[in-house]
Amino acid sequence: MPIEQDNSDDYGEREMVFDYLDDLRDSGLTNMFGAGPYVQREFGLDKQTARAYLGEWMRTFASRHPS
Repeated sequence: MPIEQDNSDDYGEREMVFDYLDDLRDSGLTNMFGAGPYVQREFGLDKQTARAYLGEWMRTFASRHPS
């Protein structure tokens, strides 16, 4: 389920979640496939929304972080 980017609030939340996931990845605290519950707790999101953000973050990681 892709996250809509036409709503500025959703876009802002998306950016905050992506920044959080980048930091979580850099910390090495968890394997990113297990990051959904971290996003749920940090942002008060339901499981489906947290997984949607995580999936989008994973799909777009390479384009946002070119080597």
